[in-house]
Amino acid sequence: MKRPARMLKKALLFSALFFLAAAYFGLDAASAQTVQVKIGAILASNQNDDFDSRLAGIEKQLKVMKYRSYKLLKEESENVQGQANVTFSLPGGRSLVVSPQESKNNQHALKVNLKEGDKPVLDTTVRLNNGGNFILGGPPHEGGVLVLSIWATAQ
Repeated sequence: MKRPARMLKKALLFSALFFLAAAYFGLDAASAQTVQVKIGAILASNQNDDFDSRLAGIEKQLKVMKYRSYKLLKEESENVQGQANVTFSLPGGRSLVVSPQESKNNQHALKVNLKEGDKPVLDTTVRLNNGGNFILGGPPHEGGVLVLSIWATAQ
C-alpha cells in the first residue's frame, strides 16, 4: 500500500514543479496568444486643411503633431501567433516589422522595426493597452511626413 501512495506523491510533486516552471519561464497559454496587429499609414502635411474622416477615432492624438492635413494612405491588419513577426509594406518603399513580445495585465509589448529598403530607421519596443494604439511620427513623404498608427488587440 505504501508504494502507490509514494508514486502518487511523486506524480503530484512532478506536476507542481512542471506548472511552476511553466509559469516562471512563460510557457503558459498566454505566450502563444494571438494578437491582432493593425497599422495605419497616414500622410500629415500643411498643404491644405483636409482631415480624413476615417481617422476620427485618433483625431486628438494626431492634432498634437500640429499639422493641418491628415490623410489615411493605407490600413492593414494581421493576426500574429506568439512572438512571430509580421511585415507591413508602407508607402515610399518602407516596411514595418512588428513582433508581439509579451501580453500581460491587459497590455501588449510590441517590438517595432521601421525600415527604408534594407536600411533600419527605427528599432524600439512599445507597450500598449489591449485595443489601444500608438502614434509614431515618421519620415518625410510627399511634401509632409508619414505618420504610423499601430494597434494591438488580443484575439
